[in-house]
Amino acid sequence: MRVSICIISLIALTGFSFFFVPVHFDEAQYATWLAQPDLSYQTKGPFVTFVQSLSHKLDFLPQLVQVRLPAWIAWFLSLLLMIWLGKLAGFDRESSQRLMILFVTSPIVFAIGMVHTTDVWLIFFMLLSFCAFASILHCRPNQHTVLWWLVLGASLGVGALAKLSIALVPLSILPWVLVRSPRLIFSSGPFLGALLCVFMMTPWILWNNDNEFAHLAHEFSHINSGQAGVMPAIKWLPSILIASVPVMLLSLLGSFRIQIDDYVSDAEETVRDMLRFSFCALLVFFTIKGFLGEVLLNWALPIVPFSLMILASKMRWSSQSTLIAGLAQIVLLVIFLYPYALGLSIKQDPLQKIRGWDRLIQEASEIAGPTEIVTSDHYSILAWALYFWPTDEIGADRYVSPTGQVIPATSRRRNHYDNWGALNKEYSSLIHLGRYSDELARRCLEFNTLGDVSQVMPDGTIRSTIEIYRCVRFTPNPVWPTIDQN
Repeated sequence: MRVSICIISLIALTGFSFFFVPVHFDEAQYATWLAQPDLSYQTKGPFVTFVQSLSHKLDFLPQLVQVRLPAWIAWFLSLLLMIWLGKLAGFDRESSQRLMILFVTSPIVFAIGMVHTTDVWLIFFMLLSFCAFASILHCRPNQHTVLWWLVLGASLGVGALAKLSIALVPLSILPWVLVRSPRLIFSSGPFLGALLCVFMMTPWILWNNDNEFAHLAHEFSHINSGQAGVMPAIKWLPSILIASVPVMLLSLLGSFRIQIDDYVSDAEETVRDMLRFSFCALLVFFTIKGFLGEVLLNWALPIVPFSLMILASKMRWSSQSTLIAGLAQIVLLVIFLYPYALGLSIKQDPLQKIRGWDRLIQEASEIAGPTEIVTSDHYSILAWALYFWPTDEIGADRYVSPTGQVIPATSRRRNHYDNWGALNKEYSSLIHLGRYSDELARRCLEFNTLGDVSQVMPDGTIRSTIEIYRCVRFTPNPVWPTIDQN
């Protein structure tokens, strides 16, 4: 049953991802960064784009598969790690089976596995880190544990290249170490693991050192972002639980075990104790973060594996009942992702912002004709334009031309396209997508309207309209303003 569930869930994930989920602007920007690969990037680490460079070598595959194949692999490996962590925590066969079903049918976990962003790698490296530390706890006192410390250090280091919030793993483990097992601090393992972690982060460190630690500044800018106060400090928790296991919450109604009769070894109980400490530490962290600024749903992802493990160990449902409820969750998720199948409209479409850009950019390219550079007034539009713009090239070479940049303005945050400095050179002509730009027009000999294209939803509704302009004889004078916001 377990093998069948793994295989079927992976097929379902790839199928839904390929046919129902449009390309997210984050996916588009990660892929288009391949035009000028770097050691790191303005708003993200280098790992996702590096992995994209490998999958794009499979140029016989469709572009979307090249982009999302790593996410599908990471999701499947995360499933195996989730099962392994459950085993290290002493889950019996029934609980382990429930945990697997909960993982593959969790809406938020299923959703992050369908798109190739940093979130799917955060879950993978987080689970790998906890499995490594749990394996250390399984070792006998005099047994050699350096290997597992090195695995922990490597997973944290490479994970940081994907998303810096992997730092929550050691921060959440630290309270348990200080309270329950301070002797670990005085062994050689943690220091060797830390050295390996820093070594793995070398590309990120070198790039940030050369760029005034721009990515680090970008990450810290999230601390005081959005709303802050009592409500943001508490509302994220029910949101993440509903996104993790909406149907499963019904198990709270009369079918939730308060006492657990599992017989586990001392090592397994130690792992459980460590996981409880880590879970509580993360709850405290995100609550405090809520008082400083809004906690977005994907930021709270580290909570999800813990909530699934708690539910799998305490719920009274059989594996069969859990599977039925899980399938109901997936059906609800598919309806949520593509409401038009039930005759619903754009008003019920949560993905309307990212839908229809493939067709829009195709039409824009037909109106504009061949071009060397594309500009826009928003980075998401530019990312989609550089991703979808037709080309005869294959693999990563498809993103080399056209290149582009968002119109520089001191009122916006800096993005990685600004580092390319595309608008610091002269061009005989360029194409602008978006609203009329006075700043761009004043640097052109002519600034002509070519037409407009619409972002059309599957039900025929027009969500937005984008103007297309041609700038003739562009010159970067006067000099563009410097963008200081990270």
